[in-house]
Amino acid sequence: MIIYRFKIFITEGFNNMKKILLFFAITALLTACASYTINGQKVSKEEYSRWATQKVKEGIESRRFVIDVRSMHPYRGHSRQLSSPYSLELRGDSVISYLPYFGEARNIPYGGGKGLNFIGHLYGYEIHQVKSGLWQVMMGVENDEAKYLYVVEVFDNGSSSIHVSTQERDPISFYGEMNLEGK
Repeated sequence: MIIYRFKIFITEGFNNMKKILLFFAITALLTACASYTINGQKVSKEEYSRWATQKVKEGIESRRFVIDVRSMHPYRGHSRQLSSPYSLELRGDSVISYLPYFGEARNIPYGGGKGLNFIGHLYGYEIHQVKSGLWQVMMGVENDEAKYLYVVEVFDNGSSSIHVSTQERDPISFYGEMNLEGK
């Protein structure tokens, strides 16, 4: 009886080990087959990394970039994943803010005003390289309702965060990706 149980234990152990090894083999295969593309052409990971770093730097220095937003984090309340295509776009001295807003608002126009959905004027722009691979952009933006401070942080791979604050509304943060291919 003991020998029989030992055989079952060993057999089940080998079956579980086979499953685990198969899982790791598939994971390694998928990781090795991961491809990076630049404008439809496959490139190595290193080439893609250099290209992405250059595109991020060019966008920030030229004041021309788009950040596609995927999630928002209000000052009060829960984080939300966004299903609609929200974005922040900078075109020279113009800021196109198409972002949702959830939070407490004070001293705003009747009906709620524009929120964070407006085309505004850039009145301040500062770039800092916080550390290797991370850029921080501080932008003063104004429209006919309020003045805003946008703090945008962009990693060399395009991963981005946007923190928006103003006196009239609670601060809010967004996370997404810089559009590197200019689509």
